[in-house]
Amino acid sequence: MEFDIETWVPYRCDFKPITTNSLFSDELGRIAEMAMRMESELLYMWNDEECPVGTLVPENLIHQRPDRDGHHGFAMVFSYSEAMEKVLHGLDGTGDLFGAGVTLCGIWKSSVLLEECKVLLIASTHPMFDSEMFLNSLGMALSRCRKPSGGNIPYFAEKFGFRRYSIPYETDDVTELQISSMLMEFEFDETKRCLGSPGGLSLEDC
Repeated sequence: MEFDIETWVPYRCDFKPITTNSLFSDELGRIAEMAMRMESELLYMWNDEECPVGTLVPENLIHQRPDRDGHHGFAMVFSYSEAMEKVLHGLDGTGDLFGAGVTLCGIWKSSVLLEECKVLLIASTHPMFDSEMFLNSLGMALSRCRKPSGGNIPYFAEKFGFRRYSIPYETDDVTELQISSMLMEFEFDETKRCLGSPGGLSLEDC
């Protein structure tokens, strides 16, 4: 999956991410808030009847451009979290009306790849799929779930902005990643002081 965002839209730091979704619809605002409590984020949604909506396309509030890719059906994209994956896994897709899964997503801006990250995607092309009923079911499922430790994330995201980051794999240890990054970024003099001078090669055995 690929997203192409406008040149003036920030990606790494987003201000008022819940309010932005609320302006598209009250239900999307509630889902965006509860998704953040699940340590996820509502990024994008489209269906046959409306232009794409979500925090990645806030320009559609001002200039509602049609979806140039000509998608048919319904799709909703969340940033990945284990808690959000469990919520979507528990939803009932009776009669194969919709499917949900994990996929890789590329975020592009002016032909530059900003990031490639893992996302959760819900999609349907079934003619009997009702997007409003699905959003209500998703909202109820989120409200019933036991929240992780991020209960105050929506408040701080609205007040100070939401800084996005990604971890290559959800099983990675963040502390180990930071240590590895620091080791890789050592200046030569610092490395030399910590590890000593590199050993010389003997030419006798060559």
